[in-house]
Amino acid sequence: MRIACIVLAAGKSTRFGANKLLAPLVDRPLLVHTLDAIPRSCFSQVVAVVSNPAVEQLCRRCGVDVRVYEGGPQSKSIRLGLEKLEDADGCLFVLGDQPLCSADSIRRLVADFQARPQTVHRLAYQGQPSSPTLFPAHLFPDLMELTGEHGGMAAVGDTPVCYVEAGGPHELWDADTPEKLSRIQQYLQAHP
Repeated sequence: MRIACIVLAAGKSTRFGANKLLAPLVDRPLLVHTLDAIPRSCFSQVVAVVSNPAVEQLCRRCGVDVRVYEGGPQSKSIRLGLEKLEDADGCLFVLGDQPLCSADSIRRLVADFQARPQTVHRLAYQGQPSSPTLFPAHLFPDLMELTGEHGGMAAVGDTPVCYVEAGGPHELWDADTPEKLSRIQQYLQAHP
């Protein structure tokens, strides 16, 4: 079974005030934490959709293929990522600003998908759904039809969704604001 991974890393960081993916987080840029947590052996292909030249260079240095565009709504990032895939049975979408999502949680999402490949698999913690989310290939055409700021869940329709429990609430945290990044930084310093 071939499972791809798309990293959504083309946001404008408007709430953050600067490119959050390049923000220092302990010992390296935030996005590197996210990329390092992706267990590459689980995926036939890993692609990052980016809009910033420095983010593009960072992804390339980390060995991640990129799809570059000027930036825009999340639906366009989803489409551009899917267009780059080669014969995948499913695709995991990872948000670039979710650096505490663990490799273990990603492996469990993949394992659950392999057991039930017609189902959407989504990370959650105590009933709170989040990203990453793994979509079966039969939903790719619906994902390609999304518009505006609609995320992938808008394309699910009647497809069942299974939730994989995260290792803790921190795995769902994103870095949309400097305050949220500070909370992530404090967590990493307390849990080296």
